[in-house]
Amino acid sequence: MLHQSLRALLLLGPSLLLGCSTTAPTQLDPAFIGRLNTMPAQQSFSHDNPLLDKASFNQAVQAIIQSQDEQTLDAQLYYLRAFSYFGPMDALTSVEYAALTDALNKLGQSKLVSQSARLQEHFAVTLYRYYANTEEESDEHAEQVGRLLPLLNQQLSRIANQSPSLATDYALWETLRAYGMLLNAARKQPEGTLNQQLIAARLDKPLLDFAASPLSLHGQRDWPRANAYWALGLYRLALPSGDEGKITPAEQALDDAMAEMAERDVARRGDAAKTTYTLGYHVNAFAGQEACKARGTICQIPEQSQILPIRHKCSDSLYILAQDLTPDELSISCTKLTSQEAHFHQLLKTKHRPTANDNNDALQVVAFKNWSQYNAYGQLLFDIGTDNGGIYIEGTPSNPDNQASFFAYRQFWIAPEFAIWNLNHEYVHYLDGRFVKYGGFGHFPSKLVWWSEGLAEYVSKGNDNPSTLKVIKEKLDEAPDLKTIFATEYKDGLDRTYKWSYMAIRFLAEQHPEELVHLSHYLKTDYFEGYEKLLDELSEQQEAFSVWLTQQVADFKEKETNKTPKINKLNRYAYRDYLMPAHLKLDSAHQHF
Repeated sequence: MLHQSLRALLLLGPSLLLGCSTTAPTQLDPAFIGRLNTMPAQQSFSHDNPLLDKASFNQAVQAIIQSQDEQTLDAQLYYLRAFSYFGPMDALTSVEYAALTDALNKLGQSKLVSQSARLQEHFAVTLYRYYANTEEESDEHAEQVGRLLPLLNQQLSRIANQSPSLATDYALWETLRAYGMLLNAARKQPEGTLNQQLIAARLDKPLLDFAASPLSLHGQRDWPRANAYWALGLYRLALPSGDEGKITPAEQALDDAMAEMAERDVARRGDAAKTTYTLGYHVNAFAGQEACKARGTICQIPEQSQILPIRHKCSDSLYILAQDLTPDELSISCTKLTSQEAHFHQLLKTKHRPTANDNNDALQVVAFKNWSQYNAYGQLLFDIGTDNGGIYIEGTPSNPDNQASFFAYRQFWIAPEFAIWNLNHEYVHYLDGRFVKYGGFGHFPSKLVWWSEGLAEYVSKGNDNPSTLKVIKEKLDEAPDLKTIFATEYKDGLDRTYKWSYMAIRFLAEQHPEELVHLSHYLKTDYFEGYEKLLDELSEQQEAFSVWLTQQVADFKEKETNKTPKINKLNRYAYRDYLMPAHLKLDSAHQHF
């Protein structure tokens, strides 16, 4: 018996689901099918897999259209998952995507899928692995995904009504992830085809129906509801924004629906429901601390000591609040920070004297164990924006009670190696604000982005910056001139903001060190006119800068790197560690990277 709130999802008429084939069939090779059916998963998910080419991909897609048994389809669809990680995804054209869409459309309507949790899992994974991208050439792919979304909705309602088991849990988890992964990719280009397709499909409706249903709770385990909330939070981000940040009717309607649903859940489950709402919807819609306080009946802010139990003093001017750093890791972090101070003071001849009216005599470094934790608790505890790679907040330095803080997290993707992401770069921002720039962030009207980011890159990396030199070498013919670099704004892109700004600071440090110090003196004494005038004078050194850039490129020798091809990994920020059901393992039968 279907739960009433989900019944409507299965009333999609056949005419909405059927699609005419748009591609000519590929002649199947029985030997290929045999190899695919017998290939071990370990060999399949490897760059050494001999079947990772376009011809084999086309064979697998055609086989999916023609196959009639679950075991064969399992092997073919798992091959598609392996191909999405290790195969030449960039080589797939609109022809291959059209064939894949035809295959998935046929598969999604088959009785085999309706009776097999394993095939339902594959359908969801294939959907987000192949269609969750927003590159310009993927517009046609995004248009095709519209044919498959009704099948995803149908699958969600079907799985929800199946008896829980390990197989159905994998299928349900991946189905909910398909919504979230698609929306997470789409929201980055609000005017893009994929985002428009997902909004037009009103993906919030099936997710709201599912989340409100008792079927989204498996006994005392609420991971299905939490994952649905997460997807709904991403849907909220994908909605068109209002003018000047004003909430639109669509955004307000979703917030109201979520609040009403969460209130009913809290009435039944108490604090557990508050946690589900807070970590599921609230923080993933980037709603922030103030909104959580305003929704105190459903949103929960933990005690800071619960989340950040470690406080470690590096020096009188530096301490670390941490979630899980070991004593050795704390010591390493302190050493990294303090070791670059001498270079900073020597470079700019600060004499260790802070700017006037600056009370930021100590920096607080807040280190979370990964981005998921940073995203959640950076908002809830410190009211900071977390859609970034870490952030330095100078505050109001003239306020005696002000606390300058850098919020960061582990580079969890390099484990078991240890590093805090952007640690040294952000520490330079503190030193720059404390000993060079008068006032708080935004005090000066313009022409400070190149200084702030270029200086932070140069002091933290010195002359050892191969990733920047590689870009400079590739784009030397497109090099912006000094005047353009000095006028850089954050909207001008990462290369200008960080890489070309780094080169400008390094050029001045090597060729015009006295002028570099004079620039810092003007900023320290709040004399912007002198700073701007000197920038104009330095812009006249363009010819020398061009010659110097050419020499840097000529001297740059790229180190031999690991020639192993890269894996087309999942976006490391796409999912949340705390949403992962503990009993679902990413083993050889459920592989992800």
